[in-house]
Amino acid sequence: MNIWLIVLCALIICTPIGFSTGALIYGAVIKHRATRPVEYYPPRGSSPIDVLIKYYGHRADTHALLNPMMLYWAERGFITIEEDCKRGLKLTKLKDIEPPANATRLTKSQKRNFDAETTLFNALFAHNKVFYTLAAQSSHNKTVSTFIKDCKKSANLSRSRIARKCSIVSYIATGLSMVLVTLICGLSDGGPQYLMMIFPIVGVIAFCSIPNDGETIALIKYPFFAVWGGAPAGIALSIYPRTISILIACALIASIITLTITAPRIDIRTPKSADIYGRICAFKTFLRDAEIDRLETLVKDDPNYFFDILPYCYVLKITDTLKAKFDHISLDGPSWYLGDMRDTLMF
Repeated sequence: MNIWLIVLCALIICTPIGFSTGALIYGAVIKHRATRPVEYYPPRGSSPIDVLIKYYGHRADTHALLNPMMLYWAERGFITIEEDCKRGLKLTKLKDIEPPANATRLTKSQKRNFDAETTLFNALFAHNKVFYTLAAQSSHNKTVSTFIKDCKKSANLSRSRIARKCSIVSYIATGLSMVLVTLICGLSDGGPQYLMMIFPIVGVIAFCSIPNDGETIALIKYPFFAVWGGAPAGIALSIYPRTISILIACALIASIITLTITAPRIDIRTPKSADIYGRICAFKTFLRDAEIDRLETLVKDDPNYFFDILPYCYVLKITDTLKAKFDHISLDGPSWYLGDMRDTLMF
């Protein structure tokens, strides 16, 4: 194979992965440079859902939102929480939920999140003012599942336009690179075997396009595309000369990396979003690094401080760090929690 064709193929292979990696690094630089003032509380007017999405972006894991939401509702006076040995936690509705405190005007993202929160809250207490977590019916499980999906959808919609465009460009460039490399290698070799590469090309694109919604889809998806793309690719690569086989294999590997790792993780924040991200980072850093004496002073100034921030600590995954510090601080139990084993829910 001509050396210039090899160089051309190498450039085609490197372009999509280089572009997506560059966009990924650019987004990381923006987040790294975000201003981080000293913050003792999460951003004003933000619910745990808002903080989760603003901090983690479109890759936010929304599956662990139920506990922080229960604490958030209880702290704001919407429910009480009581331990029940047989039926888990007993949630008693006190009043309908309201938008986040101190939120003068909800953004589109906050409105979507509040709508999802309202739907979940109303569904849990649709027929009774009391809800037991372990005695929940299948309909409630579906409601929670829908809530999780709605929050995930909101997280996906939170991506900036430039981030979405960069991902789309990466996907298109990846598909074109696989096709071009296959055509160049096939035409230079002169055989028709390159047509078999249609299967792995379509397979890689389809595999990355189909979401893993549910265990059943995952069980079918992986074996199907392994056979669909793997067998024809293996046959084609065994027929081609070594140089061509290496180029095509590199094109497939680079495409898989781009489609599954770099392109989906592109997260380029707008200035406003980067500002909120920086404040959340500052809040997390303060709690992680603060001395016990400083936290004790905050609790003395605001006895509800610990319970105000606890739902957000769940979201930021720092409850273990927080527990080790607040174990040394005297806290009065909240009026909305009835039970002796507060660690069961709070950590």
